[in-house]
Amino acid sequence: MTLIDYSVLRDLLAEFDALTSAHGDTAPDRRQRLEDVQYTLCVYTNVRDPEQAVARARNLLRQVEATGRT
Repeated sequence: MTLIDYSVLRDLLAEFDALTSAHGDTAPDRRQRLEDVQYTLCVYTNVRDPEQAVARARNLLRQVEATGRT
C-alpha cells in the first residue's frame, strides 16, 4: 500500500503549475527545478511519464478531496 502525503502532492502540483505558467522563461535554474518537480511527481505517483504523473496526481487529489480527506 502506497502512503501519500496529499499536502506535499498538492504543493508539488502548485509548483509545477507555477513553473509551467511562465511560457518562454528558459532560465537554466527554472528548467532544472521543473525537471526536479516532474521527477518527484513520477516517484510519488509511481508513473514514469511526467505528463501521466501530473494527470495521476491531479486525479488522486480530486479523489481525496471528494471523500473529504486531506
